[in-house]
Amino acid sequence: MQIIEWIRHTSLEVTGTNICYGRSDVNVSESFVEEADKVHETIKGREYDAVYASPLSRAHKLALHCGFSPTIDPRIRERDFGAWEMKTWDEIIPTLSLPDGLDFISYATHLGMAHPPKGETLRTFIGRVRDFIEELRTTKAERIAVFCHGGVINSARFLHGKTDIEHLFVHLPEYGSVNPLEYPRDLVLPTLDDLHVD
Repeated sequence: MQIIEWIRHTSLEVTGTNICYGRSDVNVSESFVEEADKVHETIKGREYDAVYASPLSRAHKLALHCGFSPTIDPRIRERDFGAWEMKTWDEIIPTLSLPDGLDFISYATHLGMAHPPKGETLRTFIGRVRDFIEELRTTKAERIAVFCHGGVINSARFLHGKTDIEHLFVHLPEYGSVNPLEYPRDLVLPTLDDLHVD
């Protein structure tokens, strides 16, 4: 049995500001040390065979605070929202061509945020998370820590059958949360074609 503990970064300066930040390298909030100490306390004493972190500083910084020198892997950075990055939703929503009768909440909830201009498709985003998991599963590591992002964690949960694609960016795990998933050695991850990811 392999266990991957998916650890979300702490809160950010833009938390609660209605800004779409995705792949942008935004700063952690002033309460970082207090929040990071709680994460450290949660995982203190656990022995990991491998530790990975997103290249974005909010994830990498938390791994360092918890005493690790993680392997940096670009496949676990947050989704690239392209032209939407660092804009408020009030700026973004008027630019969208929504299907007749579909409001933005329905658009976001039921179409997984669709495809932001100049950004990643869901297929590309979930595909790189899947590739990362599949590579880990070829190793002998039994317990792995991955410091990353809400969208990445939900992609892993989606591939594991724990959530659906409509909620990929809606019901995100809490900041600083530790989200373990078990991967039996005989588990076969579904392909993106099986999951109908476009």
